[in-house]
Amino acid sequence: MPTSKLSTLKIEKAIPPSSGRTELWDSQTRGLGLRITPSGTKTWVMMYRVDGKQRRLTLGRYPDLSLADARTEATKHLTTIAKGADPVELLETQKRDRIEKRSNRLDHVSEEFIERYAKPKNRSWQETQRILNREVIPHWGKRSVSDITRRDVISLIDDISDRAPFMANRTLSAVRRFFNWCVERDMLAINPAAGVKPPATEKSRDRVLSDDEIKNFWTGCDKLGWPFGPAFKLMLVTGQRRDEVAGMRWDDLNIENALWTLSRTQTKSDRLHEVPLSSLALEIIQSVPRTGEHVFTTNGRTPISGFSKAKRELDETSEVTDWRIHDLRRTVASAMARIGIAPHVIEKVLNHAGGQISGVAAIYNRHGYSDEKQRALEAWANALVASLERKCEPNVVQFRA
Repeated sequence: MPTSKLSTLKIEKAIPPSSGRTELWDSQTRGLGLRITPSGTKTWVMMYRVDGKQRRLTLGRYPDLSLADARTEATKHLTTIAKGADPVELLETQKRDRIEKRSNRLDHVSEEFIERYAKPKNRSWQETQRILNREVIPHWGKRSVSDITRRDVISLIDDISDRAPFMANRTLSAVRRFFNWCVERDMLAINPAAGVKPPATEKSRDRVLSDDEIKNFWTGCDKLGWPFGPAFKLMLVTGQRRDEVAGMRWDDLNIENALWTLSRTQTKSDRLHEVPLSSLALEIIQSVPRTGEHVFTTNGRTPISGFSKAKRELDETSEVTDWRIHDLRRTVASAMARIGIAPHVIEKVLNHAGGQISGVAAIYNRHGYSDEKQRALEAWANALVASLERKCEPNVVQFRA
């Protein structure tokens, strides 16, 4: 093929062919040529041989890639060829590596982890997602999961521990679970979080609201009002979990038979759960406005959310401090035990797994304890009402026993 020393002027003055294509070959750089099409598009190409086979490599378009840059690029590839490698195959390998690395970016993989593992397997997947998005992705999001080392994990957990020790524990747990999943999916050979110890020592909570605190809590709920006030009250009266009460639907309630039925998808324990409604629970439910599918809703379409803000307001109105919403369940369990309810019935009321009825007994004992649960919840409601009436001030609403 004829060659000549290319120049910017010669390239600019080159006339596009009426058909086919014209190729101008540079005599200064071996194999470098400029292909010109009838549309006037000018593209740098490179011709070379590897193992006796002729290959063609596209370098880029002119003027995006100047003559000087095209010569530099071609010279780089000539060096690769001299070492016995094929630039086309090398570029294809690099492209595949970039694609694979991009697909293994931690922020992308974490999204897949949430969809494929956390959502189907873990009812608290939203908390896991929140932790990853807030504590992990900002630091490692654009890195490949295979690039994260044990030192990276330790450094991240130490940084979080300096400001929030318990959050550091939660983050380590989420990260360890995430990397275990990556190992199972053959994205990693070793979990970099394996063996890393939680930085904070946590103790099981034993907080139970006293009778005086319960009275103040109840009065605070009245001041808080709809919809969180009645919802908080119902948690204390029924002993059920926050999200279960928040997600209560009118269709789940049989007011005539005083029964609330939660499907297995609505419970943390993944099993159907029936909650007998005491007269006090029915009174609370029947006092709320019916504005949509859910009993407790602000927009008529979705369950209430934003409990953190509501609890802060309740702390102020009730002046009850240093408590968590989950402490209400412990308070109910303790109060039931105090008035003589059997431990296995309390477990059934709270829908706890294991405990008094576990192992083989749990497999074969399918008794629902409906009557026992009904009597237990009614007894607890009566004790609660008696306590409120005995301790409440004159301006506090009295409840029927």
